[in-house]
Parts: sequence; structure tokens; C-alpha cells
Amino acid sequence: MNDLELLRRYEPVLRFTYGELFFPCAVDPYVDKSSLWLRHSDGKLEQAVSPEDLTLNTLAQHHEIEPGQTLFLQFVQEPLEGVPYQRWKHRASRPRFQAPGRLARVGIAARLLDSFFSLSLVLRGTVPGGTTGAAAIQYAEIMSRRPEYVYYGRVVREGGYIILHYLFFYAMNDWRTSFHGVNDHEADWEQMFVYLAEQPDGLPAPEWIAYASHDYTGDNLRRRWDDPTITREGDHPVVFVGAGSHSSYFERGEFLHSVQLVFLKPLFSALHIGERLWRNVLRQGDPEALVDRIEGFLSVPFVDYARGDGLAVGPGQDVGWSPVVMCDDMSWVHEYRGLWGYDARDPLAGETAPGGPKFNRDGTMRHTWHNPLGWAGLHKVAPTPRARETLRKHLDELGVELVDTEATIQRFVQALPRLELEVRALQKSNHSKELFQQQQEALREQEEALNNLYTTRAALSERMRASSVFLKQIEETGDFGDPQAHIRRRHVPQSETVVQQGKLAEGWAALSIGLLLLFFVGLMLSGVASWIAVLALVTGMFFLVEAFLYRKLERLLLNATILLAVLATAVLIWEFFWYILVAGAVALATLIITDNMRELRG
Repeated sequence: MNDLELLRRYEPVLRFTYGELFFPCAVDPYVDKSSLWLRHSDGKLEQAVSPEDLTLNTLAQHHEIEPGQTLFLQFVQEPLEGVPYQRWKHRASRPRFQAPGRLARVGIAARLLDSFFSLSLVLRGTVPGGTTGAAAIQYAEIMSRRPEYVYYGRVVREGGYIILHYLFFYAMNDWRTSFHGVNDHEADWEQMFVYLAEQPDGLPAPEWIAYASHDYTGDNLRRRWDDPTITREGDHPVVFVGAGSHSSYFERGEFLHSVQLVFLKPLFSALHIGERLWRNVLRQGDPEALVDRIEGFLSVPFVDYARGDGLAVGPGQDVGWSPVVMCDDMSWVHEYRGLWGYDARDPLAGETAPGGPKFNRDGTMRHTWHNPLGWAGLHKVAPTPRARETLRKHLDELGVELVDTEATIQRFVQALPRLELEVRALQKSNHSKELFQQQQEALREQEEALNNLYTTRAALSERMRASSVFLKQIEETGDFGDPQAHIRRRHVPQSETVVQQGKLAEGWAALSIGLLLLFFVGLMLSGVASWIAVLALVTGMFFLVEAFLYRKLERLLLNATILLAVLATAVLIWEFFWYILVAGAVALATLIITDNMRELRG
């Protein structure tokens, strides 16, 4: 079976959200409508190639730039503005996206931070507002002439796996403009993988799939082929695509994502250091859930809508695929290292266009391209056909190590009593003090080494026992255990309860931060003497309204009661500190005397 046949056999089904404007397309008509620009180190712009002259072939010729320069494509030459933009925005044929307010799904602290994020958009580089409209019009023109839904695929053979790499190109990421998300940027490259296990005879078998998604890395990116939470249509895995962001999800739903503000990153770094110290050094459990909650509390909330209720692309769907197999002679893949869209010069990079299928924004090679196994954490996972033999060899090696350890233990067992007797003999000698100390230290070290060997032997025995049981399980039932055992952080959509907060809660979420800020400004200007008390009272009322609208009034009252009890206790201790101290000392003295007298009586 050749590469194209393999790619087609397992090609994915992409399910989009209703309201999506951009779908996977071919790169050449996009490039044909684009211009190529060079930004010099001093910020000066120079058009390297005009839209009339730019093709994939000419694009590949621009593969070397000087340090400090940036090379980028520009798909939209003139963003829509004014009346043309409003006409496009309110066009009757445009699909309308509707969703419950995202701010109603989080607390007041997250909404406050969202205000800072909105302010940052004014201060940093962003894609012009009418870019989405102009890009949508140009994309519609491309699809009218060439109505193809394209994926680019390549096949990599490594480590006993046949890796099917699917890449999807979108003319634009319009997450911010169309779906109230984090960012907009021209061009978008997304990808997913199917990992097949090479068989000694016959066709390769699918074992893993991995989707590129926000903030997820390594093991969390992949699912086993038999995982019950993933959706497949025959041999075709289903990808639920985030609206505008084009991120990939295993499940249908709405996913809450948190964006960290730059000035809070030192705090988050300290949290993760503390988490690793607590878990790995102190071995006191895994506090990751607590860290995630703190991060969520101090991050800006955004929703990625992967509802799957719009266009479906793939085998047996609304439209099918037009695949393109990537090969070595595609110079635009292997030579062009610039950006694939407008360079917004965003210091956070969110609004800056991505690099190509092979390269990052900085021109370095993508992890997914040069190390697709490592990207999904699969170097450590033996393909099924190799697993049995790998485990048998491992058991043999453990057996040899156990025999060697046992032999070493016996040598120590025989040597230690002789050394101990020698130390006692030297201890009685008045002329061998230094030698006595040396041999005494040697005895201590060898005794410690022997105790460590006993620990090693016990560990080896337990490892062999567990491996033998697992090997027997594999050989007799073919059961490799829980398909989700490797996952530490799952993509979980929000529950319907969280999504549907009600119109009143949504309205309050939209107004609350602004109202609180206006009240604070008014209080400062009013000259009220006890403004701190008034501010505290109004803030308390805000939290009371929050609790009522989000059905958390009982929890708020309970927490308030506990807080008041703690404060009352603190006040009592402060007021009657010396009395409490004297009473405590008398009670302690009485207890000590009673306990000691009981001991005397026998």
C-alpha cells in the first residue's frame, strides 16, 4: 500500500461549528492572491514580490534573509472599512453564530483580568479589524473557482510505527473577530496524526491518534485507537474543530481556555516550581488540580466552540477531501521559512501569522515535522507487535540483574562479619587509632551498601512480578490496560449547567466590571470620608449578587459564616490574650503533674 492509499484509508473527518467562515484549502490560490513583504531590522517595509508575480515557485526562491529581518505574506491587501465592512458583516447570507456569554462562565476576578487583556489589544500589534471580512470575500472567490477541501499529507516510518501526518491550511484564523476568542491572524496551519503499528505480515494496524490543540503537549495530545471517548467513523477519526481557532478536539462541546497575562507569568512559574517540589521531591501527592484552579482564577477566559454542528468534511460527509501528498520536490515546503500571513509585530505573537508546515515563526523546524513520535510522547511506547517481545527481553534483563544483585549481597554478607571483628580488634589497639577510624568508616559504608542492595533486590523482584503479570495479561487477553492511563490533563468540554447560566447572569457578567470601576471612580471624586467602608460594602454586595445569579448563595453564606467565626475567635484571643495564656499554662502544669504522679504510683 503506497503513501496516498495509507493516507486515504485513515483520513480524518473534520466537523466544524455552524458559523465557520474558513475551511481547509489549497495553498497555491492563497499565495497567488498574496504579496510577499520584507521587514528590515529598522522596521522599514519593502514589497519583495507583488500579488501579480507571486507563485509557489517564486515563494520558494525567498529562503534566505539577514538576521533581524522578517519575511511574510500578506493575503489581504486592503482590509474592509466603513460601509463595505458593515455590508459584509450584516449580509443576510452570512451564517450567524450565537453562544451564551463567555464571561458568565467565570468569576469576577477572571472578568477583571479580561478587561486588562482587552486593553492590551489597544497597546500591542493586532490584525486590522476589517481583515476578516476581506479575507472571507477573497476565500469565497477562491472556492468559487476551485471548490476543493484539501489536506496535505506525508508518511513517516520510524520506531516500528507508520506515521500518517495530516496538515490543514486555512486562509485565516478569525477566532477573535467572529467568535470572541483570543486572536486573529492571517493563515493557519493545523495538524493531526494517525500512528499505525507495522505488522510482521499483513496491513499495518492503527494504534494512536494525536491532535494539535491549545496548551497541550506530549501524552495529553494523543488517544489510543480503542479509547471510548473518541469518535470514529470506521477507520476515520473524527476531529471537532474549534470555531475560528481551528484547534482540534476529540470530543464535541465548548472548551474553556485561559490566557495568562504577561505580568502574572512569574507567579505561575513559581506555582509550577512549587507543584514539582511538592510532588517529586517531597512526594506529597499531585497538587496539579489545585494549580490549575489557581491559574484559571488568575487568567483571562476564552471559549473555543467545537460544536460539530456545521459543515463536515471527509469520507461520507457533506464534502470530501482532495488530498495532496507532500514530497521532497515541493520547494515551497522545504525552502520558504517566512510567515504565511500578515506580520502584526505582536509581542505576544498571538496576532502574528504562523510559519509554514515545516517551520516555526523563527525559521526553526517544527517539532511535529522532525520528531512526530516525541511530539506525542510515543518514543517510550512500544508498538503492539513489539510489546510482547520487548517485555520478554526486559524480564530477562531484570532476571540477570537480580542474579548479579543476589551474588553481590552474598559477598557482602560474608565480608561484613570479618570486617566487624577486625574493627573490634583495632579498637583495642592503642597504636592503631587512625587505622581503626578508617576501617570503622569502611564498615559503616559497606553496611549501608548492603542495606541498599536488599532494597534493590526487593524492587527488582516487584518489577519482575508486575512485568510477568502484565505479560501474561497481554498474551492471554490482548488487554493493554486503561486506554487513558497516560493522560494527566484531558480536553473536557464545559457542562451544560456551566454553559447555560441564563440571560440575567450573562448581562450581569457583561456589566459588572464596568459598573464596579465607575462606582470606584465616582467614590473617589465624591469626597466621602469613609469611602473605604462604602467600597467594602458595595464590593460585598457585588459578591452577593454573583452568588445569587450563579446559584452559589449557600456556599457564600457558609464561607462568610466561617470567616466571621475565625475573625471573632481572633478578636477574643487578642482581647483576652493574657488570660488565655495563664489558663493554658495552668492546664498544662496540671496535666504534667498528674501524668508524672500516675507514673510514680506504677
